[in-house]
Amino acid sequence: MRKGIVELLAKRPLSWKELSTELGVRTGSLYHHLDTLERIVSRDPERRYTLTRLGQEIYAELNDEKKTPAQSMQGIEKAIKKGTFAGLAREIFVPRGLIVSLTSTRARGIATLAAVSALILGLLLVSGNDLVLFSFSPTSDVLLSASTYAVSLAALAATAYVALAVVFKQRADVVTLLTSTALSFLPLCLFGAAVHALFIDAPSAPAGFPLSVFAGSTAVTVMLAFFQAWGAGVVGAGMSVASGLRVEKTLVVSLFILYATLLIIIIQGGRLA
Repeated sequence: MRKGIVELLAKRPLSWKELSTELGVRTGSLYHHLDTLERIVSRDPERRYTLTRLGQEIYAELNDEKKTPAQSMQGIEKAIKKGTFAGLAREIFVPRGLIVSLTSTRARGIATLAAVSALILGLLLVSGNDLVLFSFSPTSDVLLSASTYAVSLAALAATAYVALAVVFKQRADVVTLLTSTALSFLPLCLFGAAVHALFIDAPSAPAGFPLSVFAGSTAVTVMLAFFQAWGAGVVGAGMSVASGLRVEKTLVVSLFILYATLLIIIIQGGRLA
């Protein structure tokens, strides 16, 4: 199907309706394939689908009669690995490709969920924090850290599942949602551990240790917001993979979930202590 999309768009740009008609494929399936080809297919100013420069290189490799199929695949892999800074940033902050790889089978998804959860719990233990959705606060209770993480994981994944079902009428894969939600907490936990090390261990730091950038609460708040937004991007990517929807749609939902959870934290008097 994806090869067919590339071959059609190599001839001329096509609108959504034209592409769907030519391929004879359902809307949800076409969205999924176009998302997978996001670096290969783009939209022009007239909102028609067309091949990117990478897409044109791949089409040329596929149709090079001088090369064997194996050589063509090597050429395609080389072209894909070139990448761009924007593409790299997108894969870091909205890691659809990583999530697809980590959840390609149910067993792999469950194994990834267990490994990421163990890492998060380790970071919470080291930093002495408990995780409450997209925020954290100090605690000395290991059981409380594990409990709040488990509740936050279940609550956020369930909210994403319900949002996809209600807003887009799409059923999502539960394992993929749980795994991507766990991954979304990882940047925040790494940040929490870094803040703990910089502030708590400051007295033992060498003379001249560069803490000035963290001296004000404003800097910490801005960095916290950055990591929270990163987490929302990971959730959006996971929702896209789990449901087959375009990531532009699921990112809107994930940001709404982020704002809603932060509002709950504010109403309950939560803060970064």
